[in-house]
Amino acid sequence: MVPAPSFYGRGSGWRRSNSGRMYRHEPEPEPTGPSMLLDKLPAHVLRDVFGFLSAGDVARAACACKTFKQVARSESLWRKLLCEKLGSQASIVLPETLPNERYPHGDMVVEPAWKEMFQFWMNPGPNSYSWMEHAKGEELENRGKFAARYLHRCTAIGDGNKILLFGGQGSGADFFNDLHLLDLRKKSLQLEQLDAAGDPPFPRCSGTLTAVSVTGIPGSEVVALFGGSQGFFEGFSNSLCILQGDENVSISDAASQHKGLTWREPLVVAADPEDGVPDARWGHSAVSWNGKLVLFGGSNTQHCFNDTWVLDVGLNPREPESRRLLATWKKLKLGDDVRPPSRAGQTVSLVGDALYVFGGCHISDVFNDLWRLDLGVRVPTWKRLDVAGTPPAPRVGHAAVVLGDRIVFSGGRGSPTAGASGTYATADQGLATMQGLTFFEGGFAMLDISRGTWMPIQHPNRNDHVYLRGEDDGDAMEDATMEHEVWEHRTGHVMVPAKDGLLVIGGLAYNGEFQNDVQHIRVF
Repeated sequence: MVPAPSFYGRGSGWRRSNSGRMYRHEPEPEPTGPSMLLDKLPAHVLRDVFGFLSAGDVARAACACKTFKQVARSESLWRKLLCEKLGSQASIVLPETLPNERYPHGDMVVEPAWKEMFQFWMNPGPNSYSWMEHAKGEELENRGKFAARYLHRCTAIGDGNKILLFGGQGSGADFFNDLHLLDLRKKSLQLEQLDAAGDPPFPRCSGTLTAVSVTGIPGSEVVALFGGSQGFFEGFSNSLCILQGDENVSISDAASQHKGLTWREPLVVAADPEDGVPDARWGHSAVSWNGKLVLFGGSNTQHCFNDTWVLDVGLNPREPESRRLLATWKKLKLGDDVRPPSRAGQTVSLVGDALYVFGGCHISDVFNDLWRLDLGVRVPTWKRLDVAGTPPAPRVGHAAVVLGDRIVFSGGRGSPTAGASGTYATADQGLATMQGLTFFEGGFAMLDISRGTWMPIQHPNRNDHVYLRGEDDGDAMEDATMEHEVWEHRTGHVMVPAKDGLLVIGGLAYNGEFQNDVQHIRVF
């Protein structure tokens, strides 16, 4: 047989079939590594792609090739991942940059500073938060005095960087109906007193202040003040007042400009005449969900409640030329008879479409149970949650802040339990010892919703102070450093997210004194 010409050889791409016919053969391409393809994509595109991955997936992808490893060391990528964990609060609590941000060059191995911050948030070490600057009310740049008080209420407006505070109770029989603004974007802490036209609400404590939308007006925002009282035995109310901005002026802009705010009484109706409207109460909780107000619990001298209501604020067709709004109360129909026990002084937090109720009391019975109500389903049903970790001690009058998929709790008072940390009331009588609830809780408790666990309680670093915990016998131990500072040992305060962490404002301290301070706790 005559050999095939050389141009029919193996390197030519031609092959001979079993029948002797020649055919063209295209060789299989050599496998191409991922980096050979991805090197052609801009770095910002790769970072955006990685931004859709979880932190665990990013870590696994970094092992695939050199290009992935470089992308996984991006500062902006890890900041984005942390922002997603913190949700809408990220723009408030996180700095734009970190002073120790690192940018790798060549093959230098370096971990991003934002990755370390992400890992810190996911698994913070013990006592890793710290107390920053604090100021008494009279030390702030005030435009109107913010008197010492507790059981005042607050709500965020606009983009969340402006906080309105209303009312509260001070020493003696002082009850307040003043309105203050705290602008978190200003460099120095300022509590600015605001004036509003219209008939002001009566002075009260322990109502709710909630920013909601006006149905039918996209982008609108008003603030609803509901209920409250003038003490334990009188003045309970189910009144509803609406704080509005002038026409074509947002309530956020009106507050910043110190003009254009008006209190108005809406026309209140019941969606179902048989249900009516909520009874007069105090110690209830309210959140804004899809622009509507959701109300839970509270008490008065005759009853303690575990009912849930939804308030819709809309235009008033009966008075189309008026700026008076229509407020419609609807009692939420639930899937079964399971309910949290009736209570007041609890916190209600909204994470996604779910309400989380923690703590509160019924007379002297104090709770630390945790309940969830999913508002996103057609027929909501209450469910008691048993999550991993050690729950905080039973308490009432505490405060809560939502940071992404985590709820942070501080303060309150109750009865000490094994392993609890805090301090006892030092006042012999008065509000600090009411109902025999004389143990003021210490630390900041955190509930991780995604993981379904209570995280270890954080006791922020106090510089040279040492926080004392209960010994192995389980007894609660009083903090010896509390002689001149209140820290978080208070009740009836408010807590809001702020730059680098949290702010705690006012409250009734363990020593029986009302507070008007602003405490800054550094988290990030």
